[in-house]
Amino acid sequence: MTSYGDLSDDMMVEILSRLPVKSLMRFRSVCKSWYDLVKDPNFIYKHLKKDDNMRLTVSCTYKNPYDTDPFNALISYSSVLPDKTLSDLHYQDFEPVMDGLHIGPFDGIFLLLRNDTNVILWNVSMNEYRVVPECTAHFPRNTMANSSNFGLGLDPVTNDFKLVLILTLIDEERQEIDYSPVAVYNFTTNSWRDLGGFQKSYDYRFDSSHDAYLNGLFYWVVRRPDCYKEILTFSMSEEVFRVIEGPNIPQFLNYYESAMRPWMLGIYEECLSLLYSEDISHSFEVWMMKGGSWSKYLTFGPFVETYRARGFWRRGEFLLESSDKRLVLYDSIYQEMRDLGIKGLWFSVKILKESLITVRKEDA
Repeated sequence: MTSYGDLSDDMMVEILSRLPVKSLMRFRSVCKSWYDLVKDPNFIYKHLKKDDNMRLTVSCTYKNPYDTDPFNALISYSSVLPDKTLSDLHYQDFEPVMDGLHIGPFDGIFLLLRNDTNVILWNVSMNEYRVVPECTAHFPRNTMANSSNFGLGLDPVTNDFKLVLILTLIDEERQEIDYSPVAVYNFTTNSWRDLGGFQKSYDYRFDSSHDAYLNGLFYWVVRRPDCYKEILTFSMSEEVFRVIEGPNIPQFLNYYESAMRPWMLGIYEECLSLLYSEDISHSFEVWMMKGGSWSKYLTFGPFVETYRARGFWRRGEFLLESSDKRLVLYDSIYQEMRDLGIKGLWFSVKILKESLITVRKEDA
């Protein structure tokens, strides 16, 4: 027992892990042990896993009904719904901050992109920014960067947070080449390291909305030219890539059918999980990876209306897009569908976690 009355250390840590970031930032001045706890990577990820710290972010594009100019008729916005229960659907607009291309959030961190190799880290909950030095990866001669893909997570061996950058290159004829430079940025050293790169077995297409980090590994859904889907992994400690197969579900080797059945990757009940629809979005399956193998965890539907999977929410709840382009929340436990009042031409839906990962550089 400790000096916290009848509360053990473990119980105190559990209570603190359920508090919002703003409260924890105030409480770290209570004593040195709390200050150290808030900076401990193990506590940071314990805090990240709590449902209380989840918020929904939506990037949406819709047609302006009052504008007759076809070149100005589309409006895009990025926002967060602050109410964790999604009962209050008022949203906070991110667009003034995220003016331009952005990726994420990764465990509460957005990447604001200046170009393919130049980023700013933004922790929304702590309102902290860091301008990352520009990456100077080595390219083969007569090539240039065409696109970039990122992953962010903790190296569980060094307890350092890392940002991994994978570049896709094109040659002088603007054809993609089968080599991708890779670099890793360390938060503690504020510097990039060139990992060389990897020879691509296939001309992968990354789907940046279908990625996840769990226990030292970052995962991306990638699609080969024949539309066959796989999962590319990166170990934050070993700094190596591997390719793993997805669940035992049908693969559709033409673009339309593959696109209509996206693999929505995420973390559900602390497992790498995949939300999938086989029958053109009338019913859905949730697959989980446990012990290195996939198993079907849940099936819900069929529905009369068609839907597209958009992501995981809390236990038993999933985000779907209706055929008339509405964002809805489905509760598989109570079998209830709730309209979230958001409608557009297309959506990108991600979970924003209140995060204690500091991006502010420590004073020397």
